[in-house]
Amino acid sequence: MILKQNVVVKAIVTDEFRTDLLAKLRGAGKEVELGISQLEQQGQRYLLGLDRQNIQQMLAVRQEIEEEKKKQELLKSQFAEKIKEVEGLSLGQEYPQGTLEGFVEINLGDELGWKLAGQEVVIKDGIVIEIR
Repeated sequence: MILKQNVVVKAIVTDEFRTDLLAKLRGAGKEVELGISQLEQQGQRYLLGLDRQNIQQMLAVRQEIEEEKKKQELLKSQFAEKIKEVEGLSLGQEYPQGTLEGFVEINLGDELGWKLAGQEVVIKDGIVIEIR
């Protein structure tokens, strides 16, 4: 029988890895900033187009815009925290990159706990160097 399991992917921190990851995080942070700016501009245009007589609708729209802006600001701060974390990584350190789905074959008599124990793949600059 074949079962699906999660496999943890860890990267060995190298200068190249850190540089690439920081570039991706900074790019994502800039995209969020751009999205916040666009949200504010579009929200203002939309509010100007609303009937000034309908105060309830204007307040509801403003509240939705502010809630979305708060979500985006939180995301922006999370990227900033992640950037600080990555900048503080030591060369040679293992850094969890995420999980993948893998498959494991089990047979009668297998020790299930051992077969389903957390599997890991360790990579260095995109090359698999160890499977645990």
